[in-house]
Amino acid sequence: MCLFRFIPEFCAGRCYIGPMKIETMLKEQIDFTANEKVISEYILSHKDDVLHMSIQSLAKKTYTSTSAVMRMCSDLGLSGFRDFKIQYAQELSSSLPENQEIDPNFPFSPNDSVGEIASSLRKLTSQTLTEAQKTLSPSDVKKACMLLHNAKHVALFGIGDAYLAGLTFQARMMRSGTIYLATPVYGEQHHLAQTMHAGDVGIVLSYSGTTKSTTDCARELKKNGAATVCITAAKDSELAKLCTITLLLPAREQKFRRIASFFSQTCMEYYLNVIYSYLYVMDYSTYHAKPIDY
Repeated sequence: MCLFRFIPEFCAGRCYIGPMKIETMLKEQIDFTANEKVISEYILSHKDDVLHMSIQSLAKKTYTSTSAVMRMCSDLGLSGFRDFKIQYAQELSSSLPENQEIDPNFPFSPNDSVGEIASSLRKLTSQTLTEAQKTLSPSDVKKACMLLHNAKHVALFGIGDAYLAGLTFQARMMRSGTIYLATPVYGEQHHLAQTMHAGDVGIVLSYSGTTKSTTDCARELKKNGAATVCITAAKDSELAKLCTITLLLPAREQKFRRIASFFSQTCMEYYLNVIYSYLYVMDYSTYHAKPIDY
């Protein structure tokens, strides 16, 4: 339902009527009493909790009264506290326009409710996959898959979240009957790179392209004659230049500013999923004849 609120324009001595969101009215506190301001500030700081409170509980938490809560609901154009909770829950679940871009480094704010966070992360995932698909080079993916398909041995290199995405990819390949080498022991990847030679392929994963240990592994692989497939967002990095094929990710996430790797890990997983799927297609008759048991 549309909410309407009279907003006084004091300088002109007039009023106009227009639709306003509950969130906006709670923040602006126009014509609110002292008690109503306390209640609105508590609601804005405890959005999820308030949606599951009784009117008595809210009055107790704010050291006010049930009549003060009811007056505030009436000022918001609502029939009561129950109506407030229903309308506010609906508003929070759809608080962001579908076309509003989410900041991948800070996709939510400190006062967001669980519903708002869930909505933001869903939109960020959709936004990320759209950008990743636009950046992905199908021709380079095919070249990478040909290298992997014909390799004697394939090994994974990387650290942190990028490597975790690689381990998921490795597990999928293993279930399909293909063994990719990987070591979870820190510092052992360089030794693994030393065992790779011509005819082998290393998959090198680094969103930033600046990880020294991963770059060192790529350098060792090149020195030994092994081919390399790199997935990174750093087009001009030394890592990208060392590798045989570089699959570029969209460069949106900032390594030292982000609160989590939502964007980069989703991109990395998406590219690896595309690679896995195309490898599956290349050997479809073999895989199709043998269902994968999870």
